Amino acid sequence: MNAKSSQQRRTFQPWEDADAVPFIEFRNVTKRYGAVTAVDNLSLSIYEREFFALLGPSGCGKTTLMRMLAGFEEVTEGAVYLEGEDLSSTPPYRRPVNMMFQSYALFPHMNVEKNIGFGLKQEGMPAGEIADRVAEMLSLVKMQDFAKRKPDQLSGGQRQRVALARSLAKQPKLLLLDEPLGALDRKLREETQFELVDLQEKLGITFMIVTHDQEEAMTVSDRIAVMQQGKIVQVAPPAQMYEQPANRYVADFLGNINLVAAKVVTSKGGIATLETAHGEELEISCPDPCPAGAQVWMAARPEKMTISLDKPKGGNQLAGTVWDIAYLGDLTIFKVKLDGGEFARVSVLNTSLTDPAAKAITWEDRVWLSVDPASALVLTE
Repeated sequence: MNAKSSQQRRTFQPWEDADAVPFIEFRNVTKRYGAVTAVDNLSLSIYEREFFALLGPSGCGKTTLMRMLAGFEEVTEGAVYLEGEDLSSTPPYRRPVNMMFQSYALFPHMNVEKNIGFGLKQEGMPAGEIADRVAEMLSLVKMQDFAKRKPDQLSGGQRQRVALARSLAKQPKLLLLDEPLGALDRKLREETQFELVDLQEKLGITFMIVTHDQEEAMTVSDRIAVMQQGKIVQVAPPAQMYEQPANRYVADFLGNINLVAAKVVTSKGGIATLETAHGEELEISCPDPCPAGAQVWMAARPEKMTISLDKPKGGNQLAGTVWDIAYLGDLTIFKVKLDGGEFARVSVLNTSLTDPAAKAITWEDRVWLSVDPASALVLTE
């Protein structure tokens, strides 16, 4: 991404503007399949040019929500709006929306350029204009050299690019992406994520992606909505959601996190004093009301904690035994069984070629974990 688009992305926050008008609105939308409620009285606003991610486990309702927006599923209750217009009576082919499926759904008997131009031909666009648009799309996804090949002559990544080009050829106002990178290997998936961000920024089209991959959602999106059982649990930009999850479900779903059950002893000035079941005392940031005696959880990401063989000076310490160690090249993960019975993970960067992080610590060692009050938070639910 170039410097200009990076700056635009940092300052693009229409959801913070009280006067901003949503591009897409789900208003009290419910979708039922017989006795099963897939989406439950859900309301959500998405803004023009936003790259929005729906994140959640299988069966949480995220794909159903997207399919209602595309018109492939009817809304049971409530309404979906696009640019202020109720889409209830608008058939899928009349909506300025295109959808890229996980399977890519390319026509096996057509070559790349014919696959890309298929929708344009169906709409009756003149042949010359189709050729120009297809050439533009091929250049956009860097597939000019593969125009005459058929899908079975392409790699998974190349098929993904063709499907993306076909989805964009009709110049939709909104592109829906249903697990678009799921079939790619890890390295190619990571590279393609950044390409999607650059492409969306270049085109200025609103993108909405459905995924169960937390890293993918955090990489590509301006905001993420985490779903659970047909409801939205939290909507926030990636960094805010990672650092300030609304509850244990979001905290645990978005990355690894250590959760230690405790009770509030006192709370003052945004800092709560907690006591764990094993009797350790912790001082942790707690911006929300933390009444004395309340059952809460200390939440700390693995990279926010430190590990040592010697008991550090000061407070905020948890004792335990090294249960497992994973060397991942760039960092080392220590899995520690705390004295209170919980398991905690600590990740330590390997900054030296000859002396990997915490090299002296090994299996079954007695260790101490510590965390700064501002680097953890208290979750009340």
